[in-house]
Amino acid sequence: MKLFKELEKTKEQVIKMAKLVQRAVEKATEALNRQSVELAEEVIKGDDEIDLLEVDIERRCVRMIALYQPEASDLRMIMGIYKIVSDLERMGDEAENIAERAIMLAEEPPLKPYVNLNLMAELVKEMVNDSVIAFIQKDTLLAKKVIERDDTIDELYHQLERELMTYVLEDPRNIKRAMHLSFVARHYERIADHAENVAEAAIYLAEGEIIKHRLAQEKGEE
Repeated sequence: MKLFKELEKTKEQVIKMAKLVQRAVEKATEALNRQSVELAEEVIKGDDEIDLLEVDIERRCVRMIALYQPEASDLRMIMGIYKIVSDLERMGDEAENIAERAIMLAEEPPLKPYVNLNLMAELVKEMVNDSVIAFIQKDTLLAKKVIERDDTIDELYHQLERELMTYVLEDPRNIKRAMHLSFVARHYERIADHAENVAEAAIYLAEGEIIKHRLAQEKGEE
């Protein structure tokens, strides 16, 4: 009974951490669109809370294993949580990186409308939310949808890269802003990759199958 309560509390902390990451992505994107240095600095300062939650959750996981010696599904859940909080922390770092780029980009007029970047931001926020829900609820169908969405993120990223190249070719003075925007897109893409990792962990938790290995095999057969 004590293990059940402790595990449920730990799951709540994971969900809280995911919400903080989503909010960080949202605020960093808003800082980018509004050219707001103040908002960007809030994201950077707020990353400490995400880091502290990671440490707290990892300690909880270690304590549960040491005190209760869980078996089977409980042990798999605890070890899974220990793994995915690392991905959530890195997502927070990527949001912080976007905020730092937003500060640099605030110094000059926008190079172009941030259509693709905003689309990427909305998608990665959904991926963060859905991947954690899939993990907590052992929902393999939702987890697979998260993994599929990563392809859309990749497409948007490559499309933006091509657009930025045309801006640089038209006027080499655009290279600095184009470079910053390219990095922003890359940070969104990395958040999506970490969300995909969480979704893969959800499938392993539910089915005992390491999905990354299966996907690699399927690609090898193509």
